[in-house]
Amino acid sequence: MASGFLDRLKDGPVLGDGGYYLELERRCLGSFARGVPWAVLDHPEGLLQLHREFALAGAEVLQAMAWGVGRLDRDEELHRTAVELARQAAGPDRFVAGTLSPVGIGQYQRRSPITAKERREAQAFFERRVGQQIAAGVDLFIVETFYSVEEVSLGLPYIKSAGVPAVVTLEYKSGEYTADRYLPDEAAKRLVDHGADVVGVNCGRPWYMYRDIMRKMMGAVSVPVCAQPLAYVLENGAEYTREIASGSSVHFELRHQPRREMADYARDAWDMGVGLIGACCGALPYHIRAMAEAIGKPTSMPDQPGPYQLL
Repeated sequence: MASGFLDRLKDGPVLGDGGYYLELERRCLGSFARGVPWAVLDHPEGLLQLHREFALAGAEVLQAMAWGVGRLDRDEELHRTAVELARQAAGPDRFVAGTLSPVGIGQYQRRSPITAKERREAQAFFERRVGQQIAAGVDLFIVETFYSVEEVSLGLPYIKSAGVPAVVTLEYKSGEYTADRYLPDEAAKRLVDHGADVVGVNCGRPWYMYRDIMRKMMGAVSVPVCAQPLAYVLENGAEYTREIASGSSVHFELRHQPRREMADYARDAWDMGVGLIGACCGALPYHIRAMAEAIGKPTSMPDQPGPYQLL
């Protein structure tokens, strides 16, 4: 289905899935101490179940659990298994997306340019990750949670040479600048110049805090756009961060957004013309179901009022 994803976008918005990383940790299938991606090999049945829940909810794209995979001895096995599990849940009618995560050279706190050595190491890292997921059979890549246009651009040539679509989403911590000081319109243009087929935002903020950024991106490029906002409630100007210290999770236990707010987001994104409508951390299957129903997508277990039946 690799060649079909961009064609599907031409027919109207496509519904993505929700968040895996924190949900696997919450279900005790992975841990920050060991590394959440190890859930792919430690508890494949649990990951498969989460994939199936998102599929039942109405997701048309399932992301392989490859985000956050570091320099592991078993990275090829992990990537292959992650893609196989997503494919098993996706069946013939849904797309399976691979992913790339940052290597850490494009952080907001950085004040020096990326060095030639760092660039070479990042390119080797991205090339290996793309190659392993292509070999496993992904239909596209959703390259997400990057702060720096320069860093994410280092991985795009390997996706393009593989001949699959590249969806690239940036995370904004605060304000409207990337870590390398590009405004949304400039960032979107540069990503397209580097080969992105779809551009957008993910994580970090709920939809209402991303809406203006999305409009500016949409006004700057002609390619489809993607939104995968946070599904947590941020109050009193809070910033979504997660710190790892001493092998344990040190982060606020944020409240999930109500499903109806996620439905409102999906409807608003649809009206704006967003092509790939998904969600990120905090988004559970019932959120995706509410989003599916809001934009007229089929779901296997509709959340509709009706007579109660006792079996």
